[in-house]
Amino acid sequence: MSTRTLPLKVLGVATLLLATSACPGRTSTEPEPEPQPPAPQPLPARTSCSGLSVGPGDYDWTLTHEGRTRLFRVHVPPRYDPTRPTAAVLSFHGYSSDEREQEALSRMSQEANTQDFIAVYPRGLNQQEITGTTDPQAADTRGWNAGVCCGPAQLTRVDDVGFVDALLADLDTRVCLDTKRIFATGLSTGGFFSYRLACERAGQFAAIAPVAGMAGFGPCNPSRPVAVMHFHGSEDTTISIGGGSIPFFGGSYPSAAESVAGWANLNACMGSTDTTFDQGDSTCVTTTGCAQNADVTFCTVRGGGHNWPGGLTWPGSGQVSTDLNATQEMWRFFSAHRRP
Repeated sequence: MSTRTLPLKVLGVATLLLATSACPGRTSTEPEPEPQPPAPQPLPARTSCSGLSVGPGDYDWTLTHEGRTRLFRVHVPPRYDPTRPTAAVLSFHGYSSDEREQEALSRMSQEANTQDFIAVYPRGLNQQEITGTTDPQAADTRGWNAGVCCGPAQLTRVDDVGFVDALLADLDTRVCLDTKRIFATGLSTGGFFSYRLACERAGQFAAIAPVAGMAGFGPCNPSRPVAVMHFHGSEDTTISIGGGSIPFFGGSYPSAAESVAGWANLNACMGSTDTTFDQGDSTCVTTTGCAQNADVTFCTVRGGGHNWPGGLTWPGSGQVSTDLNATQEMWRFFSAHRRP
């Protein structure tokens, strides 16, 4: 597998301490419950589209939300037909990373080209954009308000769920979305955030696939079952597979096994638990018999670190699996879990 060295800030490891000084006044590690406005109506289903002019290519689009300019990068695959509803995967970057690094490390756009879906890479806010500080250390603090995680966006309660609502509404005016095949994934805080979206926007997202991020948002009352595929390395020292806490950034988070079991319970899974992938250092176990076919899968990389299985490697991230390609496997999972 070809490799590329990315800055360590993709992990957020080198900059975790910087954000504590950039976010003064936080004294408790347990976040208080946030008010949860009603979810908007899901985007309407359709069998065809007309009047859309966007074609294949890469686009950096912006919108205004909460008085701030928000950016999202969109990759439209070569065989995209603007008259045919097309699936979309929203891929959320890790703490102190950005949309371009998420695109590079996950290789999601290459998979989109092969499988004919639209890849979307939203950009989280950093401390400079949230508060207007000029502290240069605050630049590498991009993240998501994902409940117990992470950084300035979580500490100041940025409405990132509302941003995603606005993004989807805007995207729906530009490309022909198959609104029953909208999915979410993300690394680390992006994985935490995909879990939050499943809790609060189950009407929009058919399935999620968190990578190295836990179910750290509550109360979680999804409006419908959401299929989940969770990826985690056994030697992840940033977000421990066995659970832990995020000092100064939020609160305690459950283990990967608890995160998955919690969603199996929410999805009323009553079927068997079977091994659905077993190769080299990686194993995936799927619980079936769930309401609305919302299966729950847990993929473990033995010896794996805080990274994207099958993705790019960089110093300090730990072992990256070459036996499990998370991007390919999650697309197979997404393909089998269209929203009713």
